[in-house]
Amino acid sequence: MIKIAGLTKTFPSGARALAGVDLEVKPGEILALLGPNGAGKTTAVRVLTTLCGFDSGHVAVAGHDIDVEPEKVRQAIGYVAQETGVDYFLTGRENLTLQGQLYRMTKADILARSAELGEYFDLTTQLDQLVSTYSGGMRRKLDIATALIHRPKVLFLDEPTLGLDAPSRQSLWQYVRRLNTDLGLTILLTTHYLDEADKLAHRVAIIDNGKIQVIDTPDALKDTIKGDAIILEVADTQTIPKLQYVLANMADVQDIRIDGPHVHVYVAQGATMIPRLVDATRASGAEIKYLTFARPTLDDVFLRYTGSSMTRKKDGSEPNAWWKQWAGKGGGKWQKQWQQDQTATETAAAPPPEAPWQRWQNQGDTSDGAPSAANSGTWPQQEAWRDAQTSVPDEARQKAWPESQHWQSDEGGPKTKASWKQTGKPGPHTKD
Repeated sequence: MIKIAGLTKTFPSGARALAGVDLEVKPGEILALLGPNGAGKTTAVRVLTTLCGFDSGHVAVAGHDIDVEPEKVRQAIGYVAQETGVDYFLTGRENLTLQGQLYRMTKADILARSAELGEYFDLTTQLDQLVSTYSGGMRRKLDIATALIHRPKVLFLDEPTLGLDAPSRQSLWQYVRRLNTDLGLTILLTTHYLDEADKLAHRVAIIDNGKIQVIDTPDALKDTIKGDAIILEVADTQTIPKLQYVLANMADVQDIRIDGPHVHVYVAQGATMIPRLVDATRASGAEIKYLTFARPTLDDVFLRYTGSSMTRKKDGSEPNAWWKQWAGKGGGKWQKQWQQDQTATETAAAPPPEAPWQRWQNQGDTSDGAPSAANSGTWPQQEAWRDAQTSVPDEARQKAWPESQHWQSDEGGPKTKASWKQTGKPGPHTKD
């Protein structure tokens, strides 16, 4: 259903996102595409959905060459982006109607299909409510429903459960399974949740550095990691090199992977090896903060092929509050909400303003035994100004500072501008 051969893509900046991707997704298959940030998975999905071009290679979706028949590809696919595509100021039914009109569906077909999808996703009673009143899980179901309005053959899901709570995620998994089993949809999904890929996907592909590193069933991938996984988190990363050397010389240790302060040790019999590993760690001078023991998971596979753990990565892409997409646009209560939120954020983050005198608060010449400014209650600049006012005649000040720079003081006498730029000989009343 999806065939990719030798796909490459380089951005104008010179960054190479795809470096020869070869991938085939079979009809009726769910394939999960995993990879660290910047690995190329989002670019690959954008190419497959005709949202961006590519440099070389061959790409076919639903039997149509993307280069030759992009319109037919769009007709055959549904795409659910990471950021929601529904309009929060329309009802669910209006969103479905709009999407159907974009695909030039008849009015009768749109009405029938909307009712069908509303029932399928348990949204019938909410279809005529504004999307802004929906929960996160309901909005995501509507997102998928709009992508299915025209009956596509292939569905692309980009982080479909991002930002949802655990019950909503598991509920959405059931709908994805049904779409595959009941409707025979071919589904390609990207996700940062390894349990999602493990439970939903028939096969998992790991992409890194613009290439597919490995592809197989979840169970087959986990079987490539022999034995049990023991993860040691040490208190000081400086002790890891010596600890790694000590562990590598233990007879029953099969493999070692380092990920920050975490040392992944793979052994044949984990239960019997734990006491020995603890003793070896102490002997190396390292301190164990935490120790976990489990059968290998997809995270161990991910670590093996990318060099980092996915479960400990902080995505940073959690969606903002939905109204922020229209922040400050069009007025109304959402603009006021945005302004209140921005004011609260800036007030909490900004340090209190600094008074001018605070810059010299801890300054002062105490080398001759004189009290510092902080203790005497006066600042050197204040004393210099007072001396200048009492010791220098007005005529000298006027000569040093041209008439054009004078300004009227509160007492009515002439004083200088704040710049205090001297044009004559230096004196105690001047400041550079």
